[in-house]
Amino acid sequence: MSDRIMRRSLRICTTAFALIFALSASSCGGDDSIHSDAAIDISKLDSGNYPTTPRDIDSTRTDDTSAIREAIRIGEATPLVMDIDNRFIFDYHKFISRTITPQSSPNFTGIKLESGEFNAIAPGLVAGWYTFGQRREKSDAGREIEMEVIRFSSADRAKTATQALADRTAGESFRIPEYPEARTTYTAKVAYGSPWLVSWLAHGDMLLYVRVYDPISIPFNPAEQADLVKRAFDKQVEMLKGYSPTPLDQIESLPLDVDGLLSRTLPFDKDNKPGGSDRSDPSAIFPKHAALHFDRRPNVAMAAFNDAGLDNIAVSATTIYRTRDAPSTSRLIAALEAPVVDEDNYAKVDSPANLPAAHCYNAKPGISRASDYPPVCWIAFDRYVAKVTGRNIQDLHQRTAAQYKLLASGR
Repeated sequence: MSDRIMRRSLRICTTAFALIFALSASSCGGDDSIHSDAAIDISKLDSGNYPTTPRDIDSTRTDDTSAIREAIRIGEATPLVMDIDNRFIFDYHKFISRTITPQSSPNFTGIKLESGEFNAIAPGLVAGWYTFGQRREKSDAGREIEMEVIRFSSADRAKTATQALADRTAGESFRIPEYPEARTTYTAKVAYGSPWLVSWLAHGDMLLYVRVYDPISIPFNPAEQADLVKRAFDKQVEMLKGYSPTPLDQIESLPLDVDGLLSRTLPFDKDNKPGGSDRSDPSAIFPKHAALHFDRRPNVAMAAFNDAGLDNIAVSATTIYRTRDAPSTSRLIAALEAPVVDEDNYAKVDSPANLPAAHCYNAKPGISRASDYPPVCWIAFDRYVAKVTGRNIQDLHQRTAAQYKLLASGR
């Protein structure tokens, strides 16, 4: 694994939104058997020792949770790379958190920073967002674009951070059309994998970072890459007009949940929290656009989300998708499970007892790296779809039953 990918992999893990839109489900109306809420007797569901009543999300606040909430608000105002150029429809960065906070500072490819050094040379970080896109499905088979947008406590601090980080970026100077104030460098030599061009721009209290990595173009043409950077800056500046920064003294009081949606997910515990027990809990609510940044195929995910009228996704140890109405959940489940249905390493398995509408799968016997294919179920209740994974089938069934009870609680 290359150094640039390894650095990204150190970020907090979270649930990925891997979707392929199932047109047949949309046109045929989906599986009506999913909607059998009235026939489910929740008293007969075996949920083991998992919680079955909604939790108090406010009690989970830490020094980082409010900053994560503001980071997600920035993510909602950050373009997908395919919004900049519709050829960049892939993202191999699976299971990577996109939030940037003072407790989880950014990593920039090609810049080596010691632990804690970022906050020393770029003080005042409030929150930010990372996104990525590439031309080809396979890594290193085409151009890739990496973007970060980071809010600082003042415009002066954003400018200081921009200059300090640009000063540490090696390469030859270049100019971005219509952005003479941007600090831009490129290298046509093989460094960190392949030639690249990187640009830093201070925009009010925001730092905008764009890096174009090109493993296949020979000779490397910095002007062509600079045009991509210009379009990225254009789109980011445009979308930031829709972002209303939370006043610094109000960030700590940002609501962590939306309509109790996150409270109805199963929580992480110390043994299964992504990144380990010393990391902040990444549980959060993501609006539709922010959620698309996680998907390996955001173009097809967008079609599925739009078709289902999805507005918010709650991500914790389980994932809940809120759709337009109950019939929409059938089509969304068809889209969510399509990659698994088509995956040679998975096979359909029995649903949990007394919960026949759950769609469940497990790794086929004898496959290598079975841990890469954990058992999974999807279940619908009213206008909600939940995705549940487990350590084994028994655990999966109990967790799915608990998740169903959580969805049904108070409804």
